[in-house]
Amino acid sequence: MPITWRDRITPTAVGLVSRAWVIAEVERAADRAGITDAATRARLVDALVGYEPPRAHGIRNNAIVWIGLIGGAMLAGAIGLPAWTGFVAALIGFLLIARELAVRALRWRLGQLLAERRA
Repeated sequence: MPITWRDRITPTAVGLVSRAWVIAEVERAADRAGITDAATRARLVDALVGYEPPRAHGIRNNAIVWIGLIGGAMLAGAIGLPAWTGFVAALIGFLLIARELAVRALRWRLGQLLAERRA
């Protein structure tokens, strides 16, 4: 499946991961699994793009993020930097963690879909 510029800017249901990443990951996994059918690969891409992992602990996670963001701002202010730099640094850190978790969830789901196909 060719990756277009639209795929690079189209997010998946989990966010923070583009459709282009999903296409590339499905291509790699399908090559390893020996799947050559383009229709099957397209179905895998569509299944992953629409997949949302179950959500849990929303209030706890929200509190952790806000405490981290405010704490980063306070820490930056305490060492003499503008407070917004600590806030932005903490935000970037949390976004990196969230993206890694989204990638892991999508890879896990792709493994499940491939296992279902083999069975």
